[in-house]
Amino acid sequence: MHLYVQIAMFETYRGGMVKLFECDSFFPVRKYVQLNDLVIDNYDMLKTADLSGGFKYHSTEYSFGHGSYTNFRAEQGFSKEQQVSLTLKLDYRKLSREQRTHYLDWLHYNITRQGKIWAIEGDTLLWAYCYVDDFSKPYLYEKCKCEIDVDLVLWEGIWHKADGRRTFLKPYAACDFLECLNLQAIDECTGCLDADCLSCLGKQDHEDCESCYCHEAYFTKEHALCSLKKEIANVFYKQCGDSYQILTNCSVGNKLWGEESMLGTKICKKESCKPLIAGRFYSNTVLSTGNVTITIIGVVNNPIITINDNTMEIDGSFDGILTLTPSGEVYFAEDFKCKPKLLPVETVKIPHGNTFGFTIHQGENRIIIDTQDCCKMTCVYLDFERITI
Repeated sequence: MHLYVQIAMFETYRGGMVKLFECDSFFPVRKYVQLNDLVIDNYDMLKTADLSGGFKYHSTEYSFGHGSYTNFRAEQGFSKEQQVSLTLKLDYRKLSREQRTHYLDWLHYNITRQGKIWAIEGDTLLWAYCYVDDFSKPYLYEKCKCEIDVDLVLWEGIWHKADGRRTFLKPYAACDFLECLNLQAIDECTGCLDADCLSCLGKQDHEDCESCYCHEAYFTKEHALCSLKKEIANVFYKQCGDSYQILTNCSVGNKLWGEESMLGTKICKKESCKPLIAGRFYSNTVLSTGNVTITIIGVVNNPIITINDNTMEIDGSFDGILTLTPSGEVYFAEDFKCKPKLLPVETVKIPHGNTFGFTIHQGENRIIIDTQDCCKMTCVYLDFERITI
């Protein structure tokens, strides 16, 4: 006999009233919602989904002893590439005759190109780079339905938490898939070779631009993940046929919120007459990351940057926007209107006992910058990725 237990939370209000909160509305389980432009908008569309991965550990068995020897070089292991196996069952009963003509072409187009797979986990939107390694189509003679098995390789081995100001959500229904696509029915038997028959060919060189303009109406603050974050879990987990198509655009964020707002977490001097910028900031990354961009706006003279006990120095005096990238490149511009200039590689100095680069870990992180300037207000901005497995 199977016993079904429904978990609920109760909260007692004044007067003895009890309110029931349904736990069924929140699922901290990873659910796949989009592959490239293919939106998985209902439960029946995704029959199975399996994620597999691992970590780069190596062990050597003891010849005369129990177990094996493993040399752990860091607190966290490095992730191997991951694999995701999906079985998709596509139902095109709602589609018109014209749409059905192009539906399989559109499906094949999405699995032939490398791109991104998207998932929802609780109320967090995740994405990972992927490509299709294998696929198979079992014979299924069922009207208006098509089934395909897809094996994806996630070559980075990690998932990124979506940026709320660079990710946009477009209301989507299955019959909208032809929007922004230049798919036309061509009858090769007509023998027509005039310009009208070939008019679509001239658009192929600008396909990306055409798609960008098509989505332009949804690159707004109202459609940004920041604005819709509270409702995406309900939409993606219910999946009753109407969903969102996920779009990304980095440059639009600068126009909507301003370039300075897109630079990341901001920490400033407590007082302009003191040389130190010091503070703590929180990161919800699961895996530690070295992908951090540091931008200093203000006046600095041979600044000394320390993050979580590792120190690097930048040689020179600057009054403007100074940027240190994860790869060690240093750029300087007098203001946002000017094009940043790449500085010589020897601009970056690594003091004895320190290493190249900075690491951001889960939880509280520390930063100290000695600007060696005591005259003007200076701020630092930290832009770092948030990643998980």
